[in-house]
Amino acid sequence: MEGHMYRVAADFIREIKGTEEFREYKAGLARIQAEPDLYDKVNEFRKKNYLLQNAEDSEDYMERLEALEKEFEDVRAIPMVDDFLMAELGFCKMMQEINQLIWDEIDFQ
Repeated sequence: MEGHMYRVAADFIREIKGTEEFREYKAGLARIQAEPDLYDKVNEFRKKNYLLQNAEDSEDYMERLEALEKEFEDVRAIPMVDDFLMAELGFCKMMQEINQLIWDEIDFQ
């Protein structure tokens, strides 16, 4: 990558890391990681949720979503887990909006 663009990208990354969304995500992640068993359960939920969200077959989506929520309701009921998942969602939404803005502005076809 050209030197100037590398510096601009590095500055942009620093700005992202300075956002409240990123700081909340990282703080929540650190709290969860401090409890390895809980971290494993949260990651299992995240993986299954990701696979469900990205599945080709959406025929019984709502039933599978309800089953996933029931399977992990005890983990999701832990305030620290809920806080982390909400922070993660907020950060992901911010990044999606940034990516969409970039693609819209460069008009890549």
